Amino acid sequence: MITYGQRTITYAEMDERSSRVARALAAEGVAAQDRVAFLDKNGPEYFEVLFGGGKINAVNVAVNWRLAPAEMKYAIDDAEAKVLFVGPDFFPHLAELEGTLRTVKKIVALGEHPRHEGYAGWVGRQLPEDTGLTSAPDDVAMQLYTSGTTGLPKGAMLTNANLGTILPHVAAPWSLDETSVNVVAMPLFHIGGSGWALCGMWHGCHSILFREFVPQEILAALVRHRVTNALFVPAMLQILSALPGAAEGTTERCARSSTARPRSRTRCSFAR
Repeated sequence: MITYGQRTITYAEMDERSSRVARALAAEGVAAQDRVAFLDKNGPEYFEVLFGGGKINAVNVAVNWRLAPAEMKYAIDDAEAKVLFVGPDFFPHLAELEGTLRTVKKIVALGEHPRHEGYAGWVGRQLPEDTGLTSAPDDVAMQLYTSGTTGLPKGAMLTNANLGTILPHVAAPWSLDETSVNVVAMPLFHIGGSGWALCGMWHGCHSILFREFVPQEILAALVRHRVTNALFVPAMLQILSALPGAAEGTTERCARSSTARPRSRTRCSFAR
């Protein structure tokens, strides 16, 4: 399951929601290997769109929300996205983008917007039934953009075969299984966010999803949810360890976890 704030989403619910998204995308004319762009901070809707797109063999393009509108436009145009999902935090960016995008035919607002259809109604019109469509190993599943530090950003395409190479094989080295509790706090436009989350979900673990990195909330969640796995960059770990009471709280959590669940062990991974 996925915990997001006060919400708990089961995998069965995610399956139904993603099937609705798949049918809604198909109704917009999205076909196999068409690109679908997503511009928002972390949230369960990202996975609904990712999995829904996968059910019609469409490609998910997570847009870096830290970019300026002109930079966002470049990635969306370069990907030739047909549908664009935008969260409320980025409606001001959308005001600069809309009307200039070359290939986007439909904009769906992840909230109330005066001109664009809201996500809830857009999804709610569809039946929660799988489309039954299939894809091939060499079909692209995700397209993530580089930072563009040596030029324009480049779309790194991950195929089904690419994902299939890593997802089933991380259980032992990363201590992931169906009993794991996995923190997803990195941005989902980054492989450290979406890729890490998918590794946990593949193995059926409990994912604790954060909209963004709020140190106090994450530190509290480590104890409250008895987290076993997390991925943080060094700067995030430094901030977490500097919080008052961090060492005492983490030590207490680890002691309780090792007593209650002898086979579990806390594992943090670091992105460089």
